[in-house]
Order: sequence, then structure tokens, then C-alpha cells
Amino acid sequence: MIVYRFKVTFEDVEDLERMIEVRANQSFRDFYNCIIENIKFKTDTPASFYMSGDLWRKGKEVSNTEEEGVVQMADAKLNQFVNDPHQRMLLVTHDELEWHIRIQLFKIERANAAFTYPRCSKSVGEPPKQTKVVIGQATNEFEELVDDIISEAEEPDVSDMGLDDDIDTPASGAGDDMDM
Repeated sequence: MIVYRFKVTFEDVEDLERMIEVRANQSFRDFYNCIIENIKFKTDTPASFYMSGDLWRKGKEVSNTEEEGVVQMADAKLNQFVNDPHQRMLLVTHDELEWHIRIQLFKIERANAAFTYPRCSKSVGEPPKQTKVVIGQATNEFEELVDDIISEAEEPDVSDMGLDDDIDTPASGAGDDMDM
């Protein structure tokens, strides 16, 4: 049995890499679940694989969302779509942050009977949080400090700046006839 070894990286996150090995006859759903579990995202995240070329442009779509005319991850086998020894794919999550994950075929080899596939054979770096950080929902002491700083910076207190409320301002159009 043939195994594909894919290098998985984030488009906007440096120092993060996963090597995922998956049998050629496994589904995109199997591959997706392995990737998502290894980057600690929620497994119910809507997402799509896009076949791509050297410039990372989106091509044929394989999705886990129910869209008419789109190939479903559970129905698509990797060997039906991998047709280049350097095959590239984009995995795009369709959640609030829309992560772009780059996937490149790194090696094709024979399966090792000692392993269960798909599997992560190399893991470098910590994955980003899947959701936006919301001010006021701190989970540790550092985030609480950041929340405090941001909330103070957002609404400066101008009540004691010595501004008079009864300052006359020129009427609109005043000074229109001045030469410059």
C-alpha cells in the first residue's frame, strides 16, 4: 500500500509544521480529521480542500459542507486527486478567522505495517488559537492584564481635562472669504 507524506503549514504562522502520513486510498475526511486533531482545532469546523499549483491558487474543491456540485470529503479518496509528485493543496477553514493551511506532497512511500494511518510523523511549533480573542474573556493572568490595558486605552477619560463646555466655536462657513 502507498502512503503520501504531506508537509502541512499555516499561511500566516511561522515555525509551525506538521508531517501527516496518509494512505493513498484514504478519504479526504480521514486526512482532514488527522490535520485538525494535530493542530487542536474543533473537528466540526467547516472547511474545504482546494487542489492547487505552485502559486497556491484555489482549484477543484473538496469540502465537508453540504454544497451542491461540490465533492464531499467523505466520498473523495486522495489518490483520485493527487496527480503530481509535488501536489499542493490549500485547506481553508470556513469559521470566523478563515485559516489558510498549505499542504504539499513531500514524499510517496510504502506503508509501514507497524503504523496506523493517517498519522502525524512530525510536529513542530504550537498551533494558533482557532477563534478570535474576545476582550473580557481572559483565561489566564497575562490575558487579564492585556484586557485591562486595552479596555483603558479604548475609552479615555476626558472629564477632568479642564475643557469648558461653553467655548464658542465659529459658525460653519466663517472665514470662507479669507485669502491664503
